[in-house]
Amino acid sequence: MPHMSAPVIEKLGASMTFKPPFFEQILELALTMTSEPSKKVYWEAHNKLRDICETHKNSTLDHPFQWETLADFTIDSGEQLTAYFVALELAQKYELLEYIESVATEVSEIYLSQSDKGHALTYSKIAKDATLGLQSEKVNSRIV
Repeated sequence: MPHMSAPVIEKLGASMTFKPPFFEQILELALTMTSEPSKKVYWEAHNKLRDICETHKNSTLDHPFQWETLADFTIDSGEQLTAYFVALELAQKYELLEYIESVATEVSEIYLSQSDKGHALTYSKIAKDATLGLQSEKVNSRIV
């Protein structure tokens, strides 16, 4: 079964300027999928997470965290990419550099695993730009 990626784990404790009200529920579902040996319980949790994503898609409660988490626990690479693309679009819309960085990195890795170096490089550059933006924000916050 998939495991929670390091970027998602790192963000679990991070402060978020745009935190969905069901953040805790998503964490519980992710923890269930991470630690549950039963495939039935795993897929029940996965389907609940998918329902959260689909129910709130294009609403004020839509957030890249839920889509990235769904993608992290999706086995099919096509479905995984679809969820990551939704997460990336939201992250870019709200200028959430941490999410842009982690999602673009995941997308790049998927393309690299498929030997699609062109797309892998494109998303690697997006991740790099977000990383540089985060570093710039950190430097500016120390100066101010």
